[in-house]
Amino acid sequence: MSLLRRTLVVVAAFAIAGFTYVGTAGAEGDLNCLEDFTYQEEAQAVYDADPTDPHNLDGHPEDGVACESLPNRPVVAPEPETSAPEAPKPAVTDTDKDCKDFASHAEAQATYDADPSDPHRLDGDNDGIACEDRFGASDGDDDQQVAVYPTGGVATGGYSAGGRA
Repeated sequence: MSLLRRTLVVVAAFAIAGFTYVGTAGAEGDLNCLEDFTYQEEAQAVYDADPTDPHNLDGHPEDGVACESLPNRPVVAPEPETSAPEAPKPAVTDTDKDCKDFASHAEAQATYDADPSDPHRLDGDNDGIACEDRFGASDGDDDQQVAVYPTGGVATGGYSAGGRA
């Protein structure tokens, strides 16, 4: 082979190698829909950052939507709040009251009803009726000490120690 021919072959080889390098230099940062993204939203974020679309993510038709063939990211519904709101705390009382501090059941019941958290511990059996031991059971509608009064009379017979009279 002549020297001229060898020189042309070497120059041609360098020229081809140079064009190939220049052609791939820009492709190093090129992105591909199927290889570089899992969801359409990821590709859209890259497209939105540079709408000139240097990575050709929009494809055809050019509608501003990148990588339309990719699936959308699944929507995860927010979990509902499971914690109940805190109940308002009862007002702090200056002095503790006991059942003996009340003149009537109505007064004790009114104090209990004002704060059913029962800071004074007026309802010992937690049935909603205050000071039953002191005033007797009551539904709170009356101011009686006895919940049930007997009805009717007691028959009195003529009994004596020795038998019938």
